[in-house]
Amino acid sequence: MALFTKSIQFKKEKKDGIRICIMRRPGDFEDFDIWMPVLAPSHKLLNDSHSKKINWLQYKNRFKKEVILNKREYLNVLIDIALKKDVTILCWEKTPVKCHRRLVAEACQKINPQLNTLIK
Repeated sequence: MALFTKSIQFKKEKKDGIRICIMRRPGDFEDFDIWMPVLAPSHKLLNDSHSKKINWLQYKNRFKKEVILNKREYLNVLIDIALKKDVTILCWEKTPVKCHRRLVAEACQKINPQLNTLIK
């Protein structure tokens, strides 16, 4: 079993397994099985990022405080599911370079190094 990452803009595939949306504001057209907005950046962080008030490093540091450190129990739930079934976490960005799904996946991998993680 594994934890994958993917943009919700890409086509759903059987190999995705359980599709968990970690976006704050998914649209009605998105296709996912579970919505975990607790693993999304806050509205304030999103707004600061979209309005260019902060750069990527600032975003990453704030996201780590907001979610990675303060929502650890939800990361543990995600890990528990991914150890039993294939899971794909979804958000909007097409690539994981500057994307919170990568930060979530990396945190899960750090918490449990035995978790098979594929970031794309």
